[in-house]
Amino acid sequence: MKKIVLNALVALFSPFYFYACPADTSIKGIEVSFTYTKEIFPESWQPAPVNALGETIAASEILRSAAAAVKALNKYPENVLTHNLKAVYFLKSLSFFGVGYGATNSNDVVYIASNGVAKGYTDFYLEKSFHHEFSSILFRNYPSVLDTVEWKKANGNDFDYNDPENGVGAIRNKKSSEELDTALARIGMLTQYAMSSLENDINTIAQNLFLPDNNFWDITDHYPLIKKKIKLLIAFYNKINPIFTEQYFRKINTQ
Repeated sequence: MKKIVLNALVALFSPFYFYACPADTSIKGIEVSFTYTKEIFPESWQPAPVNALGETIAASEILRSAAAAVKALNKYPENVLTHNLKAVYFLKSLSFFGVGYGATNSNDVVYIASNGVAKGYTDFYLEKSFHHEFSSILFRNYPSVLDTVEWKKANGNDFDYNDPENGVGAIRNKKSSEELDTALARIGMLTQYAMSSLENDINTIAQNLFLPDNNFWDITDHYPLIKKKIKLLIAFYNKINPIFTEQYFRKINTQ
């Protein structure tokens, strides 16, 4: 496959190229790819029990996926990206442990399924998935920056994250809704999926900081436990780069 370097304008305004010839690209120093080979996954993921599988994206989905990558990556300073991320892969499908995934991440790569708006892979979903997965990479890379002790205090009394498989079980058992839930917000949880693990709880709030669902900021302002977690996560991002402030996040999608 021919590899080219495109800037954001080309990615957004050159539909003919993307539909005619699927191609890898580089955005803010990060490789963005649209082709599946088994080598894109860590070697340890390939045998059982992980059994990592993917499928090359349809050519008709490349332009939309590239545009989502541009929007997502442009919300981070370039040094935050290049210090923590190597590549983003958009694929038609992803499967691990025999379970279909919408997205996942490795040490320095984000993988996102993109299989058509009709199947739920909207532009919003694609960008949201990037922020969700990249927050996992940052959480691993800066393990002492987030105050997880205070974070867990913002959970309801006697709450324990309920998935020993760190989200795989929640997906398998169809308990992975990411709809904002005000009933759960009372106990410090934004969504059903957030209840599965600390990492997924962090991911859920991170994706809403960068690309909020409807009512996210209203929920933040009305539910003290959620507000506490928001402040803790903004402090985490702010220590990574001072551009990340509450004002930045509240205005990021209005500019």
